[in-house]
Amino acid sequence: MRLARTAPSGRVVLSRAAGTIDLDWIPRPWGDDLVAELEVARDRPPEPLSARATERALRDAWGVKPTQELDELDLEPVAVTPTAQVHRGLLDGEAVAVKLLRPGIAASVRQDLALLDGLVSPLGAAFPALDPAKLIREIRERIGDELDLEHEAHHLRRFHRALRSHPFLTVPAPVTRLSHENVLVSTWIDGVPIGGAADPDVAAARLLAFVIGAARFGVIHADPDPNDVLVLPDGRLAILDFGAVRTVVPERVAGAQRALEGFAGGDAAALGAALAELGALPESEASTVIELGRHALGDLVGPGPARLDTPAVIAARDRLLERPEELLRLALAGSLAPEDLWPARSVLQLFATIARVGASGDWLALARAALENGWAI
Repeated sequence: MRLARTAPSGRVVLSRAAGTIDLDWIPRPWGDDLVAELEVARDRPPEPLSARATERALRDAWGVKPTQELDELDLEPVAVTPTAQVHRGLLDGEAVAVKLLRPGIAASVRQDLALLDGLVSPLGAAFPALDPAKLIREIRERIGDELDLEHEAHHLRRFHRALRSHPFLTVPAPVTRLSHENVLVSTWIDGVPIGGAADPDVAAARLLAFVIGAARFGVIHADPDPNDVLVLPDGRLAILDFGAVRTVVPERVAGAQRALEGFAGGDAAALGAALAELGALPESEASTVIELGRHALGDLVGPGPARLDTPAVIAARDRLLERPEELLRLALAGSLAPEDLWPARSVLQLFATIARVGASGDWLALARAALENGWAI
């Protein structure tokens, strides 16, 4: 918290965190200070760039006036975040989305990330199995990618090509000639945010298939925000933002799949072998993972459908905190490989998004199917 308050971009981090979770999920009273900071960040919406600043930023990126590249541009943004804003425009008679990074934000955040070095010693002391220096280096690299819209355009193109014939998943196509590290132009997609879906159960199942199934495609999407997931009039699901994307290696995906199968089947030997192979936990802790995980998650891990929403998250949290000794032992013994940090973020944010929407599903079965089959139907 001291780092977040000190760094100029600290409010960016707090604002994004406040938009990711329901603040009621944070246990009290020890979380009171954190909740207070997140409430301030949430209730202080970012100011949009002025029309003049928007035009200047686009001209700097493209080398010409925006109207020389676009038929039209609405200078009133349709979405504003702490790091970027989105405008609607027309290109060759078709609607497009113009995402513009806030001027100076990338340099500011990268400079502030140097402050994370101050966490190496305390993290290493608190969690002896971790390699905090490598984890912090991974955070720097991944956040650097998120602040490069050319990098996002590259991944958007990959996803668009892979899903262009999919029956229920779609993504916008980037306009690559207008891609720049500070600007991303893509086809416009109209739809209803997933929170307003007519059938949230189907929408949530399709989002899970997209996020976890992407691992079989060789990448993961680590930021499935409810505002960036749209349900189209024909029922398809559209995903809009591809800044937080990381490639994954097949061996680690296979290891995660073996771990999930071991947990689902209550097979401590299989789970332990997979966790040890991944470097996550010693084999001897597998039985505790199964017992504690099933105790905390209850109906959420089946069999059969269960509702995932804020009451379910709070109930799972409280059951987990009933077993502090086991929880602490796993935390001290556990490790997280740097290459698994963004995949872990992906899974956590996926289920946080579903919980904020509120939906029912056989989540363990859906996750196993997505990890096995990817985006195949």
